[in-house]
Amino acid sequence: MTGCEEPFWWKFLSICPIFLLFTCFVIPNIYAEEALCSYYSESRYAEPQYNLPNCSWYRDLACCRRTEVTSVLGSMYMIHSGTKACQARLNYMMCYFCSPAQSKWYDKGRVNICSSFCNDTFEECKTTKLETMTIGEMYGNGQEFCNANSFEIIPGNDHCFDFDPSVFGDCSKTVCNVLLVLFPSVFFFAYYTFMSEYH
Repeated sequence: MTGCEEPFWWKFLSICPIFLLFTCFVIPNIYAEEALCSYYSESRYAEPQYNLPNCSWYRDLACCRRTEVTSVLGSMYMIHSGTKACQARLNYMMCYFCSPAQSKWYDKGRVNICSSFCNDTFEECKTTKLETMTIGEMYGNGQEFCNANSFEIIPGNDHCFDFDPSVFGDCSKTVCNVLLVLFPSVFFFAYYTFMSEYH
């Protein structure tokens, strides 16, 4: 190795921004081309919406717009109590129209929801108050709860709208996705550079 050659660590650091930019801007655009927003029309496709006031876990790739979120959620019952797990489930359920995967479970004007999503949400939220009554007082079970909210209940977990608890975890969806793509790329680059320089 000559005295003018760049050290290994400098090569490693210089390539990181390139992978980061690729992960943040190129990959989302690839997925956006495939995400048809069937709830709205055959001509709308999901795209980044960084100013969503709610349903913000879809901000990297969303079918909804800021004004639509404000309009839809503003007309729903206010959640006055309930556990964090319940609030997360109800919030996720109300944001179905933002999902970029809606073409998989939205059909003929109906949202096909997984039966387990309905049942688990009811059990978690039956003591939660909506206005003056609890969910358990308003509905007898998860099926009644989802039917009352115009969902079509589908047995099992295939081709239906299901809850994704990871979006409410400590690691945000955006950061986790960046790390999942960036880490292997940087690792293999570092390994390749090391092998070519010292062998």
